[in-house]
Amino acid sequence: MPLRLALLALAASAAFVPALAADLPAGRTAPAAPPPSACTESDSIPIDAFGFTTGSEVADPGSFGASLSYGGGFGVRDGRQAAHSLQLQGSYGLVPCVEIGPYLLGGYTDATIAGAKADTRSLGAGLEMKYRLLGRDRNGIGLTVIVDPSFNRTDPSGAGPFTTYNTGLRLFADTALIRGKLYAALNLSQDLTWTGPSPYQRSSTLTLAGSLSWQVVDGVYLSAELRHQRRQDALGLGDNVGYATFAGPGVYWQATKALAISAAYNVQLAGKAKGQPGNLDITNFSQHLLKLKVAYSF
Repeated sequence: MPLRLALLALAASAAFVPALAADLPAGRTAPAAPPPSACTESDSIPIDAFGFTTGSEVADPGSFGASLSYGGGFGVRDGRQAAHSLQLQGSYGLVPCVEIGPYLLGGYTDATIAGAKADTRSLGAGLEMKYRLLGRDRNGIGLTVIVDPSFNRTDPSGAGPFTTYNTGLRLFADTALIRGKLYAALNLSQDLTWTGPSPYQRSSTLTLAGSLSWQVVDGVYLSAELRHQRRQDALGLGDNVGYATFAGPGVYWQATKALAISAAYNVQLAGKAKGQPGNLDITNFSQHLLKLKVAYSF
């Protein structure tokens, strides 16, 4: 009899357990991962890995960096020219997707045009403002819009000083062709320039540039780029006075976690200046361009 009662109790408890289980709350599922931000990338690439062309990434909020860039321009029509410029720039991640970069400019040109000395010196400043619209993780392409106002006070030999104002409107895009190895970048820029003395002359320069960058080893990138520039004697896209197409290599080295060094060279392959003979525009543009940059992140 006791055995019979035990079997009945066991059967009742087996029937009761599923009812209890049905009343228990379902186990919690893991929260969905937040969508990738336009401002951070799982596969990051330095903005200077493309030569003269620039990548789309912006500084993280609260981060600060500084850079010193040298620019050289050589070769001009009817004479000789060696133009040298330095740019000292800071960069700060203001809020997510927004970076500001104030900078100082200095330049010196040693030139002789048509037998006359044409040296110039200049000093200026500007503020580069970036906003990241799209990120590669989320959209497959990085896209940043830039507004870059600046001014230069130029003092040419044999003439009075004058001031030049420039506003650059730019779009920087990049994408990963092979993650961790091969990247592509595309830049579109329009520089609007007012040149004194009063009445100010108005001009503009349109630049379209593309570059491929290959990470050969960790922290070392080699790039090849093609750039086309057009100079207008107005703020719009009409009244073209010359154009030039450049190409050249670049190299980027992440020397330490904080220090990076890059260099790029462009040579003018083809061009035309309005009313001038030849297959190059060395009236409005230099024949050879050089860029060296040292950047440090704090």
